[in-house]
Amino acid sequence: MTPKGGLTREVLIPHDLSAKLQLRKFKQAVTIVDRKINYLQRYNIGGGKKWSDSLNKASNRTLSFSNGAHGLRHSYAQERLLELILNQYPYQIILETVSKEMGYFRAESTVVY
Repeated sequence: MTPKGGLTREVLIPHDLSAKLQLRKFKQAVTIVDRKINYLQRYNIGGGKKWSDSLNKASNRTLSFSNGAHGLRHSYAQERLLELILNQYPYQIILETVSKEMGYFRAESTVVY
């Protein structure tokens, strides 16, 4: 996956999910525009602003509140930090691990979470 920042990383997914994803693959990549940026989309799955709006609506409908997609990202980072702290990993290793998982190049960026 190559996000708008240009960082490319591999993501491991289970075989059954991979098979379902392949069923949604376009025969040819489609250009979409999201927030005035052109993207090549290879799979018929939601993303970008439409996905973010959908997440907000579903959260509001189900929970009566939404912290948005960025809030979901913050929650993940906080939970992951806590998990690693409780497992007594060294602080610098914790910061580096979560930093990489969040797509940052510097561990110090993780401190905001």
